[in-house]
Amino acid sequence: MLLLRREYHDGAEPPEIVLLHAEVTRHEGPAGPTRRFTRVVVPADPPGRRVAYIPLPEPAKGERILVRYRFSTVRGGEERFSPSYEAVVPSDDAISDLYRTPEEGTGNLPPASGRGYFRLVLPLGEGERASGSFRYGFGAMRKKPSTTLCRAAIDAGNGPAPVIEAPEALSVLKNRPMPYFLYHVSTDGKLRADKIACARITLPDPEGNVVSARMVWGDSAWRATNLSPMEAKGYKPGPGAAADEFFQEDREAFLAARETALSLLPIPRVFESFVFGPSGSGVEYCFQTVSRRPDGGFAVRWRNRESGGNWIVTL
Repeated sequence: MLLLRREYHDGAEPPEIVLLHAEVTRHEGPAGPTRRFTRVVVPADPPGRRVAYIPLPEPAKGERILVRYRFSTVRGGEERFSPSYEAVVPSDDAISDLYRTPEEGTGNLPPASGRGYFRLVLPLGEGERASGSFRYGFGAMRKKPSTTLCRAAIDAGNGPAPVIEAPEALSVLKNRPMPYFLYHVSTDGKLRADKIACARITLPDPEGNVVSARMVWGDSAWRATNLSPMEAKGYKPGPGAAADEFFQEDREAFLAARETALSLLPIPRVFESFVFGPSGSGVEYCFQTVSRRPDGGFAVRWRNRESGGNWIVTL
């Protein structure tokens, strides 16, 4: 897997959150579907700089990967979008921002159709050091644990434990992602297996004011931060789907059309999405909502626990 690094600079008034929305397309080679990614752009050194990594397929000989992306920010209830930018891989402009996760053979199993990747801190076993070289991979529940499944390599240096890209699911049954295993081996040579599970998280909308809902989630240290669009329960697949919002040229028109479609659903409404991670671990999360202002336009608000802080779910 290739990762393309992109940077954002805060400026004089730092936003509350920065997101990167990317569309990845193959060119001049075997055609493939356009893949979409939304990534949280996290603070990095020096202060005022943020980074995100876009997963890319390995280009075949003579093939080029086109990445079209833009940033969005939230500050004081307002959401703003940058112009669109493009990057081509391979190219001289992108080479210094490319990072490769070496993989043997056919590499790790890709996500199930319609699912993507999430960011995960590689879980360490008892007595395992967060340094040196790690090999990891994924296997369906029916597979036997084996070091041959650990086809990807990553170097944690002197720690902390590395952050990896993990598939949300290898298979889906009745719209629910099925559990699978993450295997890894560190310098001590011991094979470790972690069951990757999910939890459905819901956001009630008793008054029917929410047009768009997102969930920001990750580990308690927020080293691996993710954002998931939340869909209203009962919303039929098709135009106006929550997952399409960040990739619309005319966002105001998209939200207006979605507001009309949501009005056909009964109140109270419920928005839902999934979080993922090792079974037994905790996931911290909060919400962002977009709703119509009384005087027109849309406002973005955070939702946390009434007592303050975020929610935590154990997988």
